[in-house]
Amino acid sequence: ELHHVDLGIGYELEDLPAEFSQREIDFLAARFSGHPDVPPTRLTDGTHAWRTGREATEPEVTVSGPAPELLGWLAGRRDGSGLTLQGGPLPALPPL
Repeated sequence: ELHHVDLGIGYELEDLPAEFSQREIDFLAARFSGHPDVPPTRLTDGTHAWRTGREATEPEVTVSGPAPELLGWLAGRRDGSGLTLQGGPLPALPPL
């Protein structure tokens, strides 16, 4: 599904099924979890929440936005400009 977005045929992240987007955000948040170069980060789409980055008792940064924007940023397909930040700048993510 995600690679269909890369084809440039008008299929956007917003067109992905909600279940797929949630599953991919779960996967990518888990992938960056514990990564020493990613600050403790809380992600939320207003309904679901994830934690990622290195360990901390409280997240340093909260990144909020619609699931397509979160997924786009986590997958390296968007720059995060559609996201809202609290507690710090948007974390730089390592390549997948």
